[in-house]
Amino acid sequence: MCALQTVFGLKPGQVPLKFEIYGCGGAGCNMIAGSNLPGVAVGTSETELERCGKSRKIFIPAHVLSGFADADPSVLTLEMLPEAVTSGISENDVSVQVAGLGGFAGSNGSKLFASISKVTSKFNISVVSLPFSVESYNRREIASKALASLRKRSDMTISFENDGLAKLAPTMAMDRAFRLMNAIMERPIIDLSKVMSENDIPMMRQIAKHSGDYKLGVGLGRGPMRDVDATKESLQSPWFDTGREKYASAFLIISSYPIDPKEVDGIVRDVQTAIPNARLMFGNYEDPLLGDKIRVTLLLGKPLPDGE
Repeated sequence: MCALQTVFGLKPGQVPLKFEIYGCGGAGCNMIAGSNLPGVAVGTSETELERCGKSRKIFIPAHVLSGFADADPSVLTLEMLPEAVTSGISENDVSVQVAGLGGFAGSNGSKLFASISKVTSKFNISVVSLPFSVESYNRREIASKALASLRKRSDMTISFENDGLAKLAPTMAMDRAFRLMNAIMERPIIDLSKVMSENDIPMMRQIAKHSGDYKLGVGLGRGPMRDVDATKESLQSPWFDTGREKYASAFLIISSYPIDPKEVDGIVRDVQTAIPNARLMFGNYEDPLLGDKIRVTLLLGKPLPDGE
């Protein structure tokens, strides 16, 4: 094995880490409403929260959220927060903030819960979407500042420009496209939950700390060349740049049923060849729902922007 490769440690039969998703604002609440993962809906209006059915809900008045969103994470304690917030938080191993940045509740809620996660969980991930390039400058500026803040508060940040969705499904109706985006944003959360062990967390922090936000690629393959086809499709993600040598770190998760070690070895080799300068952490798990298909999930991160 190359010195730049590391394997996720969760073994079959072991108890997986407890993941919990905090869906902040309208987009985050929409994901909670359509997900089977444990989730908490966070919003500043009852309308946002009502769509989330029986999920746990945290209502935060806008003026309260404004007061805590930019609090210094190093001094924030649960005792400072209103009971309405703390009563909705449960103990977990990995906390995930999901939001569409640019709006008030999504941008500020994700920042607050990323800070809270440093107090209440062992590892925290922010998964966020960014406005279309044709949206207002003000909305895009709010999203940009929120993303920069999340990078500092999260162990790992995964971002999706909405423009990438337009490339992926250019003719799809907007409501269906956003449902597709929810499923895409959920994919890395599901896959990481299937392969991560507690012992992986220090290495994941070490790999991720020098990278900015991660981008996602997913590929599916079927037939005699399914591993090659799935790898190729994952590397053609609309969220990846063409200059693959720029990526500094990668997390790769392979799923099929059953797992073929030869396919895994081939995929790891092909991915490492495609991103030669990236430190790679990889794992695999069995997913009976895939039938005769294989799935490759790839998260790529570039070095942190200057000044961060």
